[in-house]
Amino acid sequence: MSNLAMLSTRAQDTVTGFYEELLRENELLRQEIREARKAAELTADLVVKQFEETERVLNRFQVANAMRKTVLDSATQISIIATNPQGIITVFNKGAENMLGYNAAEVIDRQSPLIFHLESELEIRSRQMRKELDRPAANLDLFFAYGAQEPPGYYEWTYVHKTGRHIPVRMSVNLLRGPHSSVEGFLCIALDVSEKKRSEKALMESERKYRLLVRNLPNIVYKSYLNGNIDFFDDKIEILTGYGRQEFDARQVNWFDLIHPDDLEYAKDIFKKALRTDQMYIREYRIKTKNGNIVWVQEGGQIIYGEDSEVEFISGAFMDITERKLAERAMHESEKNYRSLFNSGPDPIFVLDYDRFEILDANPRAEETYGYSKEELVGRPFSTLGAPGNKQFNETMKIEVEKSKERMRACVISQKEQHFKKGHQPFYVRVIACPTRYSQGEAIIVAVTDITEMLEKDAQLAQASKMTTLGQMSAGIAHELNQPLNVIKMGSEYLQMIMEQNHHSLKPELVDVAREVSQQVDRASAIINLLREFGRKPDFKKEQVNINDIIRAVLGIMGQQLKLYDIELILDLGDSIPPVLAQANRMEQIFFNLLANASDAILQKRKAAGKTSPEQIKIATSRSQDHVVVTVSDTGIGIPIEIKEKIFEPFFTTKEVGKGMGLGLSILYGIVKEYGGEIEVESEPGKGTSFKQIFPVAVSEATDG
Repeated sequence: MSNLAMLSTRAQDTVTGFYEELLRENELLRQEIREARKAAELTADLVVKQFEETERVLNRFQVANAMRKTVLDSATQISIIATNPQGIITVFNKGAENMLGYNAAEVIDRQSPLIFHLESELEIRSRQMRKELDRPAANLDLFFAYGAQEPPGYYEWTYVHKTGRHIPVRMSVNLLRGPHSSVEGFLCIALDVSEKKRSEKALMESERKYRLLVRNLPNIVYKSYLNGNIDFFDDKIEILTGYGRQEFDARQVNWFDLIHPDDLEYAKDIFKKALRTDQMYIREYRIKTKNGNIVWVQEGGQIIYGEDSEVEFISGAFMDITERKLAERAMHESEKNYRSLFNSGPDPIFVLDYDRFEILDANPRAEETYGYSKEELVGRPFSTLGAPGNKQFNETMKIEVEKSKERMRACVISQKEQHFKKGHQPFYVRVIACPTRYSQGEAIIVAVTDITEMLEKDAQLAQASKMTTLGQMSAGIAHELNQPLNVIKMGSEYLQMIMEQNHHSLKPELVDVAREVSQQVDRASAIINLLREFGRKPDFKKEQVNINDIIRAVLGIMGQQLKLYDIELILDLGDSIPPVLAQANRMEQIFFNLLANASDAILQKRKAAGKTSPEQIKIATSRSQDHVVVTVSDTGIGIPIEIKEKIFEPFFTTKEVGKGMGLGLSILYGIVKEYGGEIEVESEPGKGTSFKQIFPVAVSEATDG
């Protein structure tokens, strides 16, 4: 074979080989492309799936975030505060805003929770935590330390509102951890417990008051059961029964064993009746104490049912009524004694209806004194025994009896009242009335004392006292009468001289002289009439009198005497002073005595000082609601403190022997009291004395006013 053929064959073989190699490489490339395509398809599928998974995670995150925000926003009553690792606030929910007064924008990324806490409280908790951890834990470290505790708990903290107000809260602190347990901050969840605190305080206060009430009540509060076991809430049961409270608590004593055998069935019947009716009862029975004594008790109880409609327990209280029972027994005995005393009493006694003042009963002495039979007295108004139309008496009785009920004592209605026996024969009585019970109803018991003879003696004493006063005033009266008499004498002599000289040209002068003579005669006559009226024996009949008129009448007699003593008189008489019910003559006696004593006190002061000093007597009148007030004040020597309480006693006097009987102020006091008045004395030794009298306005005036 030629070289060319050989080359050709060799080239053909090379090409064929190359081609075959190329085909093999191409097949491999195609295989790689197919593998790459499959890998690309798998990669694309993985990318799509990863994208879809990422989208799902993102959606879950968004939902979780929305749910988290919803939870945070809906917790309007719970404060939720979260921080970053540096303690800066990152979450501040609506509840925190409502509780603390800040809005989220003010604190998030700006403040730490320290601004919501008291420094003093943080300091105390830091010291406590230092003891537990044996290392410092202050400020924010304190919260991280609390959050690290296992298990986390709730603690009482105090939050500080933006306004500075303190808010008690229950708060838990939890650490916020990252994926690899790294601390990412802490979370504070707090609940406002102000209302709870207030409720607890109110409950404690209520409990305290309840315990105090139970402890101080005279009643013994208990809780009992149908089997006779009983629980007590304090130790007073020992005083009542002799058994200790612990003996009842330990069920060593059963209440049924203490009830007197004769009263046991009665007590059970009362309980059974309560079961059938309103579940409440009050019963009285006897118990036997530990030492064998018998004690009466009153028990009030309330039957309490459970949810199953069965009796659960009985709540109530015991009270020792032994003294009351003994008093009732004594009262029954006293009823017999009362009737005996009522019938044998030396003075007339009446029982009146409380509302109508009609006579319900009268004792034999009343029949004898008034001359009426019991049948004639019963049913008639008590006021018909007195002066006709005496409205004042009925009104006074009504007022005073009401007062006596409040003060729990008898009341004197009138020191002196005119009554009439059968046949209209008058006599004077003192009436004492007080509220009572009669035939299971309210009534008034009235005791009447005949004081006619006593009044006669009193009038004689008063007359003697007035005569003494007249003697003391004689110098002033003599001077007062001498003035008009001298004028009369001079006028008379002048007229006589004119007549003798027959001077007709002096007719105007004669008219003036005659007029002056007439006026002086009137003046002398008025003074004499005043003296006659003052010296007249007093009448006992009351009338409406004006105190200002009484004072002016007294000054008509005593005014000149005060001038002779160089005593300044100051009058301050109120306008439109209403009348009082009294006797003018006896009221004059009051002011004569007061003025006489005032002038004596001033003269004593001058004598003690050894010189004449300017002094005053002041008389003032005014109205105070339904009373007339009269004050007589002087600048005299005053009343020593040690005898001030004695000045109204009969026959007590500080004057020299022969200068007074000591009856003036005693009689004055009696007259004031007789007219329903009061008298008050204020005195300062060396500076003066003031007598204040208060009289009730006449009923018609008080009603109209």
